[in-house]
Amino acid sequence: MRVLSLLLLLFSFFFSSCQQSETKGVITKEVVTITPYFSPRGGCTSAIISEIKHAQDYIDVAVFSFTSKPIARALIKAHKKGVKVRVIIDQGTARARNCVGPILEAEGIPVRYKRGSGGGLMHNKYAVIDGKTLITGSFNWTKSAEKRNDENLVVIKGVNEVIKAYKDNFEKLWKLAGLTN
Repeated sequence: MRVLSLLLLLFSFFFSSCQQSETKGVITKEVVTITPYFSPRGGCTSAIISEIKHAQDYIDVAVFSFTSKPIARALIKAHKKGVKVRVIIDQGTARARNCVGPILEAEGIPVRYKRGSGGGLMHNKYAVIDGKTLITGSFNWTKSAEKRNDENLVVIKGVNEVIKAYKDNFEKLWKLAGLTN
């Protein structure tokens, strides 16, 4: 019960507070937003696509299973408008016949395949967009996750330290995946 109370307190803090950051001598307020989605049919795929559409500089994706063609098309469209896109997919799920990794690669998007660092699964499910948006949760980027499974997705904005931690993790995984390809 104490853990639940603490979690509720933290979520209420995130929903009700702003974070101040200093950039080149100017103090700005970053609005914190945390938006949850739940599947089946809860709009997880649409939320991911919407965030991809707003990307301007880069999109880094680390996802266990990626078979969603609508999300793949959104990444390809972002890539074609000049957004730097990189994708890491679990090496085992990459063998699935519906994996979109080869489709992304054919469009010039760098894709790396990786096992888990401990020899198991690369079971992450997140994307960092422009260092400002984090998409994470249990939601695999698949048709089944959207239509059949009970999964969750959270879009987080304005929590710069958390977003940076995911970006740093992505860079580490990207380097490690590069050693195995």
